[in-house]
Amino acid sequence: VLKFSIKKENLFYLESAENYVDIFYLNKGKVSKYLLRDTLKKMEENFSGTEIVRCHRSYIVNFEKVKVIRKDKDGLMLEFDDPSVIDIPVSKTYVNMVMQTFSKYCQTSDGA
Repeated sequence: VLKFSIKKENLFYLESAENYVDIFYLNKGKVSKYLLRDTLKKMEENFSGTEIVRCHRSYIVNFEKVKVIRKDKDGLMLEFDDPSVIDIPVSKTYVNMVMQTFSKYCQTSDGA
């Protein structure tokens, strides 16, 4: 049995690919990707109660790594603290959860 373990502070986001999940994380200073056979729904249950939150049908993000929530013509987008990581969309279904998590996280961090 192969296990994949990653420190929370190195995790950027997870992206759904049907019955697979791509995990994007920081590895030796570069963004790396690992493919895992699992569903985003199961992964979401594992992260319940943490700052790793679903923001879209296809994405779960680590709010420790989110720098900015930006509104553009397509809706809300999440920007990360690493410029090489793509911006992640927030779907209407998850806007309230994302805003609650972001504001709660901002209050507990250094006021950023």
